[in-house]
Amino acid sequence: MPPPESAGVIPPELAAEVHIGAGPLRTVFDTLRRIAAADTTCLIWGESGTGKNLFAYLAHRLSSRRDGPYIEIGCASLPDPLIETELFGYVRGAFTGAADDHDGWLLQANGGTLVFDELDSLSLAAQAKLLRVVEQGRFTPMGGRAEIVLDTRFIGLTQGEPGELVRRGVLRQELYYRLALFALGLPPLRDDPAGFPDWLAFCIRTEARRARAAEPELAPDFVHQLARHPFPGNVRELQNLVRRWVLLYPGAAVPRSELPAQPGADAAANRLRSLAEVERDHIVRVLRATGGRKGEAARILGIHRKTLLEKRRLYGL
Repeated sequence: MPPPESAGVIPPELAAEVHIGAGPLRTVFDTLRRIAAADTTCLIWGESGTGKNLFAYLAHRLSSRRDGPYIEIGCASLPDPLIETELFGYVRGAFTGAADDHDGWLLQANGGTLVFDELDSLSLAAQAKLLRVVEQGRFTPMGGRAEIVLDTRFIGLTQGEPGELVRRGVLRQELYYRLALFALGLPPLRDDPAGFPDWLAFCIRTEARRARAAEPELAPDFVHQLARHPFPGNVRELQNLVRRWVLLYPGAAVPRSELPAQPGADAAANRLRSLAEVERDHIVRVLRATGGRKGEAARILGIHRKTLLEKRRLYGL
């Protein structure tokens, strides 16, 4: 299995110019800079779409490890049988079919940063194996004899508050203590009205540079109306909107018809919605009702956990 795709949601040259200095995010960014300078383990938590992957990437880009590898593992889509082989790697002959040496993600990330997205999705047994690596700073590939010393920063990402995850028994307490020298909580976009203009400007710069297109123009009243939207998908939802505007209106004014429908508006209440819109809204309600617990949400929705992950990606949740 190839290494997971990096979250690099922003071009590296943009990382240094990130500045969102209003509202709750002012404290968050000040803490992030200290985390980056300290070069230590940390946990970053917040609702889906609040920017956890972005902040993990910034912690890497703003640190002395910026030129080293950055690898992000999506724990929710990683089955238990693959964890040991892909995380630790193996030597030739370690098991039937191991025809060549295979460098695991631990070795691939050596000298850089290794991020565990949705850390609490790992089984407790897998968390125990990870704990030993974090504690000892070394590991042995499957079938190998020599230990490999690591110089890697570990970052864990969770949707739920880490202490609550420990109390619920889905996050090992020992792993929590090892990773949570810094625990960074990200506010949902609806709770950060003062920081919204900065998030919007950042998404516009990012998406325009990604598409190599001129930035779309947003009228002041357009921005005012946009800020009133509750954004259940948080920054990810805003980013998807901006990406659309960059592609459709490069260097031009974005029309008011592009504003997301406001909850309770007559037009929104009276129009017939697509099946995809109904499904997205229902998934959002179930995720909120379960406190972001994906296993329980999948059970209520009557779908497999992996299917829920795919639908969250599809709808930008």
